[in-house]
Amino acid sequence: MTGYSRSGLRNNPWRKRFSGRTLLMRCGSGWLRAGFTLIELLVVISIIAILVSLLLPAVQSAREAARRLSCANHLKQLGLALHNYHDSHMAFPAGHMETGSDGPSYRHQFGWLTYLLPYVEQSSVYDRIDFNAVDVNRSAHQNPAFVPAGSIWVGVFICPSDPVGRFNPTWAPTNYLGNQGTLCYMRRKDGNGLFGHDSWIRLAEVLDGASQTIAAAEVLKGDFQTGTLRDNYIFVRGSADAQDVDTCQSFAPNASDRGGVWLGGNPQNNMFSTHRPPNDPRFDCIAPNFGCTNIAARSQHPGGALVVLADGSVHFISQAIDVTTYRAMGTRHGSDVVGEY
Repeated sequence: MTGYSRSGLRNNPWRKRFSGRTLLMRCGSGWLRAGFTLIELLVVISIIAILVSLLLPAVQSAREAARRLSCANHLKQLGLALHNYHDSHMAFPAGHMETGSDGPSYRHQFGWLTYLLPYVEQSSVYDRIDFNAVDVNRSAHQNPAFVPAGSIWVGVFICPSDPVGRFNPTWAPTNYLGNQGTLCYMRRKDGNGLFGHDSWIRLAEVLDGASQTIAAAEVLKGDFQTGTLRDNYIFVRGSADAQDVDTCQSFAPNASDRGGVWLGGNPQNNMFSTHRPPNDPRFDCIAPNFGCTNIAARSQHPGGALVVLADGSVHFISQAIDVTTYRAMGTRHGSDVVGEY
C-alpha cells in the first residue's frame, strides 16, 4: 500500500484550502472560490424577512389570546368574589358609597372593588384602608389618608390587553367597572343594574336571573391625555343629558381619567352603562347636573368586550350585538327575555 508523506499531502492537487470563510478547491489548472455572492446573501435575507413577516402576526395573535384569557380569568375571579361577598353580607356591594348630601357637600367614597379586596386575596391592601378617615367634604380620591392603599397596583383589577399603564402617580387604576344598568343614574339608589349609588342589591332582587344579567365589564383605562381620543370622555355641566349621549357629542372631550382610581367612589371609576353596546363609537359622557353617567364597555379585544354575569360566568359580547338584547342583559328586573348573543 502506497503511503502518503506530508509533502505529498501538501502538494495534493485536490487538497482543500480554507482562508477565513472562503473555501478554495483546486480544479484542473485553476482555483474555484466556493462562497456567498452578494446576490445570494440578499436572497437569503429576503427569505428570512418574508418568514418573519408571516410569523409575526401569528405571534401577536397568540400573545393577544393569552392576554384575553388572563383578562377573562380576572373577571372570573371578580365574579366569584362578588358571590363570596354576598354570602358574607347578604347583598352585593354598592357601586359607590355616599357621604354628605346632595349639593355642594355631596361626595362619593369607596367603590365596589374596594369591598372585594379581601375576596380576591388582597386583605393586606384592604387592611391599609382606614374607613374612619372618611371626610364628608371631599371624595376618597381627594383624601390623602387613602393613598397608602389606593396607590397599590392590584393585578386582578387590570386587563393586560389594555396598553395604557399607570399615568396617575398617586392612584392605581382599574379596567373593570360594575353594571349600573341602562339608566345613567349616579346619585340614585333605584337604578336597574347590579350596582348603583348606595345600592347594596341582593341576589333575590335579580329577578331576570343571574345568568341573564351583567355584573361587570371591562373598559379602557384613561391615560390622562384628552388629546389622544382613545379613552377620554365628555364631562359637561348644564343642560346636556347624558342619558341621550348624542346631546353631549357637540362638546369637546375634556376628561381622560376613566378607571383611574380603583379605590375612589367617583362614577367614572366604578360603573358603566349598558345603554350602549361595547366599543360604541360615540364619546362617553358624564353630566353631573342630571346626576347622569353614560360610559360604555370598551376593550382592546377585536370586535367586542368581556363581561362577567351575576352568576359568575364570563362571556365575550360582540360590539355588533342587538341593542335590545344587550339592554335586556343590563337590567336586573326588567322582565325582558335575553336573546342570542
